[in-house]
Amino acid sequence: MTNNSMRVVQESIAEMVAQKIRDDIMNRTLKSGDKIREVELSKQLNVSRTPIREAFRILQSEGLVVHNPRIGVVVTSIGINDVVQLYEVRGVLEQLSVYSAANYITEEQLNELREINNKMRICADESPEEADSYDIEFHIYIAKLSHNPILEEQLAILHRKTRMVLNFVPFQKGRIPYSCKEHEDIINALAQHEAEVAKKYMDIHFQKSTKSLRDKIIAYNSNLLKK
Repeated sequence: MTNNSMRVVQESIAEMVAQKIRDDIMNRTLKSGDKIREVELSKQLNVSRTPIREAFRILQSEGLVVHNPRIGVVVTSIGINDVVQLYEVRGVLEQLSVYSAANYITEEQLNELREINNKMRICADESPEEADSYDIEFHIYIAKLSHNPILEEQLAILHRKTRMVLNFVPFQKGRIPYSCKEHEDIINALAQHEAEVAKKYMDIHFQKSTKSLRDKIIAYNSNLLKK
């Protein structure tokens, strides 16, 4: 096997390991502050430690893990300021995404957005966490419709970070009906191919979402201090 071929194989294994860790973060197997043990991961996945270290570098570049000199590699912990900044950046990119999508969206794609939003509404009472997943799916789908691969790639990273936030902040179902209504406003603007209107509604949606999430984190931290 040539050096180039070996490099490709190593990169492929590293990405596989990185995806496994991403999945564990997204499904709450790994939580904020958890240590990721290199030796255990190597045995679990039956791979050498070299691609694992490369996977750690990939995830560090995405902001999903950090290297602590005293502890090792841990899942990133996110505070209130981090959340606000995350949503500020996401809000700007989501506006750009929906503005672009308005120029390309088809009736079939609009129906897909309506279906995702309807699923989010239906599971609001019985499964708030599942509703949260549909919320992110809604925004991921719009990003795909933007016809801008770079924008879609950057939003994918921010969506993963958003899932991390929601991993340690209990989801409050009272916000879901309002989010669904805000989604409807966005869909209606997209249906009319009104790019500026869709962008405006996305901005409103993120302003309200940011305030709601900030309030939830403050309440969550306050409850922790009382225990």
